[in-house]
Amino acid sequence: MVLRGTAWPVLSTAYGTAEWIPRVLAPLLGPDVTVKETRQALNALEPVQHQNTIYEATAPVALCVAAVLARRAEHHRGAADRVCALLLGWLASVAYDSDDACVAAHQRYSEEDFLEGYPPMVAVRALRPVLFQAVEPFLDDRDTVVAEEALCAALVFAEHPGLAERRDSLADRARRLLLVCDTRWRRWQALDALTAWGHDTTGFARPGDDDRSPYLPSSAWPLGDGDPDNPPF
Repeated sequence: MVLRGTAWPVLSTAYGTAEWIPRVLAPLLGPDVTVKETRQALNALEPVQHQNTIYEATAPVALCVAAVLARRAEHHRGAADRVCALLLGWLASVAYDSDDACVAAHQRYSEEDFLEGYPPMVAVRALRPVLFQAVEPFLDDRDTVVAEEALCAALVFAEHPGLAERRDSLADRARRLLLVCDTRWRRWQALDALTAWGHDTTGFARPGDDDRSPYLPSSAWPLGDGDPDNPPF
């Protein structure tokens, strides 16, 4: 598994190396991990996403979180599971910190190819097909919080060209979300995805520009190329 096979001491975070990460992630692997323990672990992972920044340790941590979700999906699919909601929310926040809009914003201020000079961002974006596979089983969860967190992540991961065929199905889900959700940031996410994919959003009210934030709110989570057919969990 990624947790044991990663050379954490040589990877960077916002505050030095990532040698401490296995101790933080280990509790998530237990079958009886609680919501409190999950919150504590995700809060402790702040240095791999400090100030909405991607670091060398971000990609392998995202794979570990995806692995935990893959395990839980086998036993908790269709059941209310707030641990999964927290994990999905964390992956969604990483997704939005490395999405196409984020890359474009950085590129506007760079004379060089932004991604060429930012390998950690490239690593996270290359994993999008694998991370999508981890969140996909939760799209139909009967717990609406779980399903919405999964959709938020999936909409961004589907920016990957290899997932283009999944976008129509996600677009239908995004439209349904717009019919029932009044949370501004989630509406922006759904509308942005639909617009980027060329769908007509006429009739859907857009939140005011002043209400839009480029970052997920704190309530969203607790304060080589990815191969979807052969995930490294």
